[in-house]
Amino acid sequence: MFLVVAAIVLAIGVLFAWSRILFPVLVAFLIAYITHPLASFFEKHRLPRILGFILVLLLFIGFLSFIFLVFLPAIVHELMFFGQKFPVWRGVVENTVGSLVAELEQRYPEAYALLQERLTQWAEENLPSVAQRLVGWLAGIITSAVGIVSALLSLVLIPVIAAYLTVDFRKFISALQILIPRPVLPAVKKVGQDVNQVLKDFLRGQLLVALALGAMYTVGLLLVRAPLALVIGPLAGLFSLVPYLGFVLGLGTASLLTFLEYQDIWHLTGVLITFAVAQSVDGWFLTPRLLGKRVGLHPVWILVALLLGGQLFGLPGIVVAVPVAAALRVVIQHSVQAYRESLLYCGPNPETVFYTRAGCLLCEEFEMLLQPILDRKGIHFRRMDIDSSPDLKERFGSRVPVLEINGKVVAEGRVSALELEKRLEEATFYT
Repeated sequence: MFLVVAAIVLAIGVLFAWSRILFPVLVAFLIAYITHPLASFFEKHRLPRILGFILVLLLFIGFLSFIFLVFLPAIVHELMFFGQKFPVWRGVVENTVGSLVAELEQRYPEAYALLQERLTQWAEENLPSVAQRLVGWLAGIITSAVGIVSALLSLVLIPVIAAYLTVDFRKFISALQILIPRPVLPAVKKVGQDVNQVLKDFLRGQLLVALALGAMYTVGLLLVRAPLALVIGPLAGLFSLVPYLGFVLGLGTASLLTFLEYQDIWHLTGVLITFAVAQSVDGWFLTPRLLGKRVGLHPVWILVALLLGGQLFGLPGIVVAVPVAAALRVVIQHSVQAYRESLLYCGPNPETVFYTRAGCLLCEEFEMLLQPILDRKGIHFRRMDIDSSPDLKERFGSRVPVLEINGKVVAEGRVSALELEKRLEEATFYT
């Protein structure tokens, strides 16, 4: 397992160094991974695997075409409405800001004069550098143009690479397995199976969550009669594939446009209620049911993953950051488990603790079974009465008897001698 961790660290280092080059390959591999089940289905029925990739591609294009045909007229109408309303909204902002500035000048003339003087001084100091900033801006445009060309090239390369990987997916995985050292192959396979399951759960669950949130946002904003409801709602649901992004962008944009349109508190309250209800349904029902604890990540780790993904790959990196973090979480869990079961952590004499309680007949029976087994193995154990410590009493309650080795519960409650010995034999430190 330590070799596996070292290989993963090395792979992360290479990925960091060659992030821009390898990203199209990684996206293509993700597409091949998604299309692999369908390609395997075709292969099982003696049809070419490439049909699976082509079918997924056609379904994706068909889905986009359906969205454009059904929603494009409504979206165009919303955008035309936005163009018509923009001068009015700009006037509202200018009048509001102008009145605030006039009131500030009237009520606090000295503070306003000082602020005006500071702004004038700042402008005089920074205006000479405007030319340099314009040059940098033009250079940035050129760089962005090159980046756009590179992105378009990647868009062409990604489907081609994905098609080849879909056809040779099994050969690719088999070639990787051949390179894995034989002693750690079972552990790597177990990690791979768990990562595969987590990614399946995440992709299926997160897509359904995003669709449900998009529907709730759109319906709620339409009921409130918020501007651009048919644009903001679906986009907020789409951006929900990235945690927190859809909520923040959707709520901010909808609140601003609604306030500019109606200039009252009631419509703005309706927007806030819409997003609050959608997030509550997501937190209490959608995410627990569709994603579950298997994929669950701590919010801090999600934010760290988003920051790293954005730093490495920009916006596409932010999109794939969370599933990659979920997969790494599985690898880290297996690594920690392997470390806790290693000789380095356990030492030559594992710490064995037997938690019991005075007057517990089941505890006495358990100890009578445990004592001869540990004596044969030459292992000493400590006996702890949980009633002697409030923390132990809160931790175990009525679970005693409990046998714990190096912080891991091996057996508890009523067990037979054969079952107890089997559990001890299955522990890594006794094999």
